[in-house]
This record gives sequence, structure tokens and C-alpha cells, in this order.
Amino acid sequence: MPRRRFNSAWWLLFALGVHAQAQAQAPETTIPDCPPSPGSSSAQPGPATSVPNNVRLVTGAPYSALGTSQTVTTLPDGTRVVRQNTIRQWRDSQGRTRSEFALSSIGGPTPLEVNATLTVIDDPSARERHMLQPNGRVVTMPIAPCRVVASNEPDLTVGPPRPAGLPLKVSPPVKLGERQLDGETVAGSRVEATIPAGAVGNDRPIKMSAEQWYGKDLQVVVEATYKDPRTGETRYKLREIQRNEPDASLFEVPAPAPPNGRSREPASRLKPR
Repeated sequence: MPRRRFNSAWWLLFALGVHAQAQAQAPETTIPDCPPSPGSSSAQPGPATSVPNNVRLVTGAPYSALGTSQTVTTLPDGTRVVRQNTIRQWRDSQGRTRSEFALSSIGGPTPLEVNATLTVIDDPSARERHMLQPNGRVVTMPIAPCRVVASNEPDLTVGPPRPAGLPLKVSPPVKLGERQLDGETVAGSRVEATIPAGAVGNDRPIKMSAEQWYGKDLQVVVEATYKDPRTGETRYKLREIQRNEPDASLFEVPAPAPPNGRSREPASRLKPR
């Protein structure tokens, strides 16, 4: 698979909201506030955009959990195609995160079969993201940490796959109240987005929606449903939530494997299904 295509697909998964938001201990004066979500009351008018390397910061709330994302696509003849991805997540009190992705496919107008694993370690205090690939290669890239502002609505920049740069029309979030979910207090919000007619060769507008239940203590999405007529319905659920401090070794970046050598990356901690 061409590297560029794989990276684009992987960032699409990040946009679906299954990546654990991180936190840094850098001085507050050096960290900007996170921008409000598109469509929120404090957002600036204009096209909806997202910044993949913009990492939301959360300290003092360690946890580990398993996220599952299932997409059901119904073909014109009624055939249902079901795809599932998983992500094991850890976050420590400092805000460092480790995310282990097990990807069968990536949704989109043309779903991409990948059948791959990828481990990502974010260290916002160092402003670095480390991508540990199965072949032992370690790719490091910069990230831009931002502080979560309590007055902002939950992060709704995730949701249905959307082409970059399109002038989407995003509705203001509709608050769905609070409820208990697996022992966590979660707040619900729902938004709708429309791709204008003609933007991607469509003769009519394409309407999408995202409903999210956001953990008030964890400050991550705990449950979500995304609907897009191009790809079907995606349901995401965070389960097996543990509030203990993860082992510090999870956030250590291994030395890259030598050329043509075996990977030095520790074995994935994803549980076999």
C-alpha cells in the first residue's frame, strides 16, 4: 500500500474521534485554548475545518479503555457490509497517551481495506507524536497541544468522514442532557452537517449527522453514532474503562528496529477477540 494513502486513511480514523485526547504539563502561558467546535455558539462563522495535530490536553485523569468502532453499510441490493476497528487507549496523569489501533478497514466514500495495526504515543509536553509501525520503524511528528476550555461544548470536530476544505454547513449542537453510562457521567450533543450540491459531484446536498456522549470526568467521547449516506452508520463505544494510573513503560518510545531487522516494539496489548 502506498505510504501516502495509508497515512491519509489513518488520519481519517483519527477524525472519527477514537483517538484518546492528551494533556501536557507545559506552562499554561505557552499552551493556547482549544478552539470551539464548528457550529458551537462561540465558533467563528466560516467553513468547518479540523486540525489533526491539534491535541486536546487533559491532566489528572488517568485511565485505560478499549474502544470499538463498527460501520454498517447497506448496498443497493440490501446486502449489509459490517466493518469493525478497535483501539486500546491509555492516558496517564501527566497527559501522555498511548493508542493501539487494530484496523480492518477505514470508512469513506470508497472504504479502504488495511488489516493493519499501529501504535501511537503522544507526549504533549514534548509536543511530539510517535507512530510505531509493525516493521519497527518509528515516525515522529510535531503536535500542537491546546487546553480544554470548560465553557466550550464537547469536541464535535470528529464525526462523519468529510473531504478537507469543503464549505460544510454545520448546525449548532443540540444538547441531549446527561446520563450515566458504565459508571461515567456523560453529556450528549448532536450536530448535522451538509455537503453542498456540486461539491463532490453530487446533484443534491449530502446530509450527515453525529451524536456524541462525552465523559465529563474523562473528557473523551464515550459513545457515539455517526450517519453518512455514502458510508452507512458507524457506532463507537468506549468500554472496559479503568481509572487506575497506567504503567509508565507504556509511554516509552522504543528504539527503531535496525534495517531489515525484527521490530523492537513491545507486543500489542489488544485483547484477542
